[in-house]
Amino acid sequence: MESKARLIKPDKVEEKTAAEKLSDFIAKNRKVFLIIVAVICLALAGVGIYALVSNGYSKNSSRAMEEVKTKIAAWNSESDEAKKAQQEAELIPALETVAKKWPRSFAAQQALYSIASLYGVKKDWAQAETYALQSADRRPGSYVAPMALEIAATAAEEQGKAEEAIGYYQRIVEKHKEDNPNLAHAYFSLGRLKEGASDYPAALEYYNTLLANFSGTDWALLAKNRVVYLKAQGYDN
Repeated sequence: MESKARLIKPDKVEEKTAAEKLSDFIAKNRKVFLIIVAVICLALAGVGIYALVSNGYSKNSSRAMEEVKTKIAAWNSESDEAKKAQQEAELIPALETVAKKWPRSFAAQQALYSIASLYGVKKDWAQAETYALQSADRRPGSYVAPMALEIAATAAEEQGKAEEAIGYYQRIVEKHKEDNPNLAHAYFSLGRLKEGASDYPAALEYYNTLLANFSGTDWALLAKNRVVYLKAQGYDN
């Protein structure tokens, strides 16, 4: 009797390790992996290039602004009127170049602020207000922004635009409460402008806020005098 053929099976099938399985998978899909790796490398290279460009952008804009600041200092100390006029004629174009060439930089905000200040010195209040607002809006979170709004408020008031000035000061007290040495002045100015508009309750509110938060300042002393006067006139009722 013929013996039946037997299918001989190994006693144990050796399982592939996880590393071997991964190796096989990569081998079968190597083109896909090469594409993925290439994309990742390009992305990382892009981040590196952006960091280098951004760093260079900041350094170049700062260097340009420092050069203009040197010119401003020279103009400010110049005693010869003819030379001073010539230097002044070069300042605003130089500052505008910084603002236009590096529009997203802190240097651009400084440049716009400097232009507003120069127009303020010249008593060209319309231009001072325009450039001050551009400076404030360029980087609203920087320490320059409330300073620029101060110029805008002063310029607006000089043009007889009390409501606009109030709006600028309100932006200061609402959005720039931290690290702002001129905050007390902004509150006093709001009280003064509201008093000028015969809005006495609002004026008293601003004066009292100033007294409560900045009691040791000269502006608080002025506010206290105004509160005493307004109460004596019966405006606190």
